[in-house]
Amino acid sequence: MSDDTETFAAYINARVRGMKSALLSSSDISGLVDSADLKALESALLSSPYENEMAESMSRYEGADAVEDAVSKNLIKTFAKLKRLCAGELGELAGIFLVRFDLISVKSLLRNQHLDLDAETGEQSLFPGPSLTPALMRELASLDSMDALVHGLSGWNAKLCRGLVDKLPEYQDSRNLRVLEDALDRGYFIETVRQLENNESENVVFLRNLLRMEIDRINLRRLFAPRAPGEEVEDVVRELLPKGALPADLIREISSAVSTERAVESLAKSAYGDMENALLVYGQTGKFARLDRAFEIEFMARLKRSTQQHALSISILMLFAWMKYNEVINIRMIARGMAIQLPKSRIEEEMVYV
Repeated sequence: MSDDTETFAAYINARVRGMKSALLSSSDISGLVDSADLKALESALLSSPYENEMAESMSRYEGADAVEDAVSKNLIKTFAKLKRLCAGELGELAGIFLVRFDLISVKSLLRNQHLDLDAETGEQSLFPGPSLTPALMRELASLDSMDALVHGLSGWNAKLCRGLVDKLPEYQDSRNLRVLEDALDRGYFIETVRQLENNESENVVFLRNLLRMEIDRINLRRLFAPRAPGEEVEDVVRELLPKGALPADLIREISSAVSTERAVESLAKSAYGDMENALLVYGQTGKFARLDRAFEIEFMARLKRSTQQHALSISILMLFAWMKYNEVINIRMIARGMAIQLPKSRIEEEMVYV
């Protein structure tokens, strides 16, 4: 790393660490969960880093809608600031990484359209992204068909969503949402890993390895998902994404296991052995929330270790972005949980603490 590059990296890290210090603590989040009602939650957010957005949103919305609008706008503003801070390789890598949050937003839009959810129910399950403003999300969510949504998304971000148009006829024939989700994953994760393969700089290697871990997460969800009648091992393996970190022979062993328990035993040999309980629950119920949270926690742990070992790397920016995103998702869960009067314990089950 040249002196100029190191100086710039130090500047970026100092700025991001300052932004990180403004994140809500675990006790702050617990305090929001303990709010007596939505009015109390709004009041608490008016005395937080979300103050300006909350005041603006309360002039247009109320209750959970106001909270969601406020925290989503704050997230987009924060991610835009991160992009402005970076330049050169750091800026390029930061942009690549932040796209993963837009990917989550796009998948939530596709899922709502697939399930034909009404506007009110659907809006509760949409996730904000760094480029998808709440207004744009609502506009896309209002489209009346998957065809219209896919073309709308392609017009918004052709690079991220280009595979959707090609796979739309297959989806329309099969009504299998995985067809579209797979197109997105291949277009982002696989193509990005390929793009980064010939660069061995510390920051590139770290991002590439994290993306390969994301590919493993997607593949493990497929491997442990309950199989349809008549579905063979080869059918499952054929659908897996390449470029992950799991060895091919281990993937074959897991896919051929006679039970979920045996598959978990095989996976114990890998870096994901400590996800045993989450994988068992997913394999037995098909509910992937706990598995995704387990991966989320592992991602965060790796980022935290990297910030300690490599003080001037991109990992501090990635860690902050992920923590900020989780903070916003948690606040949205609290607001929506209160709106439908979920017990406090149920709200806490859905949250990610990092």
